[in-house]
Amino acid sequence: MSRVFLLVSVSILVAMAACKKEAAAPDVAAPAAAAPAEAGRLTGAVVKVNDAPIDATLFYAELDKITQGGARAIPEDRLKKIQENILNRLVEEELLAQEIKKQAVEVTAADLDAEFAKYKARFKSDEQFQNYLTHGKTSVEEIRKRLESSFALTKLLEKLGKLDVSDDEVKKSYDSGIKLYTEPEQVHAIHILVKVAENAAEDKVDAAKKKVMEALKKIRAGADFGEVAKEASDDAMTKDKGGDLGFFRKGVMVPKFEEAVFALKVGELTKEPVRTPFGFHVIKVLEKKEERVKPFDEVKEQIKESLRNRNTFKARRELVESLKTAAKIEKFLKD
Repeated sequence: MSRVFLLVSVSILVAMAACKKEAAAPDVAAPAAAAPAEAGRLTGAVVKVNDAPIDATLFYAELDKITQGGARAIPEDRLKKIQENILNRLVEEELLAQEIKKQAVEVTAADLDAEFAKYKARFKSDEQFQNYLTHGKTSVEEIRKRLESSFALTKLLEKLGKLDVSDDEVKKSYDSGIKLYTEPEQVHAIHILVKVAENAAEDKVDAAKKKVMEALKKIRAGADFGEVAKEASDDAMTKDKGGDLGFFRKGVMVPKFEEAVFALKVGELTKEPVRTPFGFHVIKVLEKKEERVKPFDEVKEQIKESLRNRNTFKARRELVESLKTAAKIEKFLKD
């Protein structure tokens, strides 16, 4: 998981803090408990956090996304839980935003540009990114706001010394999780499949076997495997690629196929067609990769980032609990 991806996820916790203050500004002088709207919804502040109001429109916008504007039938007890979770999230976002301001944490334009560049690099092309904006119903401005908030939170946690990861921690994590950094044996194979059901009539089995044997004879006689696959294979996913299955490890293919292919040497062709539940196969192995344990130096930065991610979630949770304990929180939503 990339650092940017994690930060974007964590940013949900603080992304709306600034806009809440702007939206709520006209209501600062309003009575503490907002009056119910005609439709039974609150107007004004739905909650105040250290006297800072969070406007009810933010709460109902989140609620409407889940309930589809009330179109979804949700049991009363579950609906109350949803409302409680939304309200708690808004409170946590406000608390974190207030602490970021208190600690004078700032995100520079250069910081934000760098984070946005990393985020956009996740997409293969600008066209894919534009499609994401369209289908995700978001905008560059909204993404940049989320990134700014998430990066501000990260800088706050760094300032508090909550994200530090020692070299000893990284090495210990590598040694204890060595299986995670072990690449299993893999094989790169090509095949030709002539389909026939396991319970097919004898004449259909004979016809399939005849066809696959003809393909095998052509290859043995010197014909190009890929060209024969294009002509004879019934595997629609691979025939146009000359039967190429790419690299795969054990546990991916059906047992009979796997047993046959991992027993072959590089460049070797099956002596006889292999029968599986799909039909008859002719298989040839092109390459093999032996099991390999990735060296520590190759993965240490990956491990360090993973540990920082773990620390981020833990530190954020602890900080929120601490801020809640010291905060003055007034909720106006009826139970």
